Amino acid sequence: MEDLVMAALGGDDAAVERLLKAGADVNHADGNGWTALMGAAGRDHLDVVDRLLAAGADANCVDGKGMTALMRAAEGGHLAVADRLLMVRARVDHADGKGKTALMRAAESRRGDMVDHLLRAGANVDHADRRGKTALMRAAMGGDGAMVERLLKARPDINRADGNGWTALICAAAGDVALIDRLIAAGAEIDRTTKDGLTAIKRARASGHPAAVERLEAARSDGKRR
Repeated sequence: MEDLVMAALGGDDAAVERLLKAGADVNHADGNGWTALMGAAGRDHLDVVDRLLAAGADANCVDGKGMTALMRAAEGGHLAVADRLLMVRARVDHADGKGKTALMRAAESRRGDMVDHLLRAGANVDHADRRGKTALMRAAMGGDGAMVERLLKARPDINRADGNGWTALICAAAGDVALIDRLIAAGAEIDRTTKDGLTAIKRARASGHPAAVERLEAARSDGKRR
C-alpha cells in the first residue's frame, strides 16, 4: 500500500491510477501517518490530487504530527491544490499537534498569497497555537512586516495576548520601527504588560533598540495628550 504514497509523492499519475485500479486503499497511511493525498498535496501534484479525491481520498486525514493535506499545501504555497481541498470541505481551521492551523503554517512559511487565500476561505486569524500565539504575534516576532500587513487586513484582535501576556506589539518591540508604527496605528496598546512585568518599551530598551524606545515613548505621550 505504501507504493501508492510513494507514487503520489513522485507525481506519478499513471502509477497512482494503476494502483487504485488494483485495489489500493486510497486512505492508507505509511509509518509517518502520511496518505497519498498528503504526499501529492505537499508536492503540488494537482493531477494526482484530483485523481485521489475522485477515488474517495479523505481530505481531513491527519499524519503523525496532526497535519492534513491542506496544511501541507498551505506550507508549500500550492494555491490550486488548496482550492481543490477546500472544495471537498477540508477543515480550514484544523490544528496540528502544536496547535497550528494551515493559516499559521502558511504565514510562517511566508506564503503571502496563500495567507490571503485562506483568510478569504474563512480561516480564523485569531486562532492561537499551544503557546497562545497567533499568526500575527509570530509574524511580528519575526519582523515580517509584509505578513503583518496581510494579517491586519483580516482585522485580528490587535491586543490579544498569549499565555504569558505577550501581545503582537511586545513581540515586535525589539525590531523594526516601521512595524511598531503599523501596529500602533492599528490600535496596539503601548502599556500592556506581560505576566512578568515586561512592556513593549522595556523590551525595546533591554534589546538595545533606542529608535524603537523613542518611537514607543513618543506614541505613549501622544496618547496621553489626547
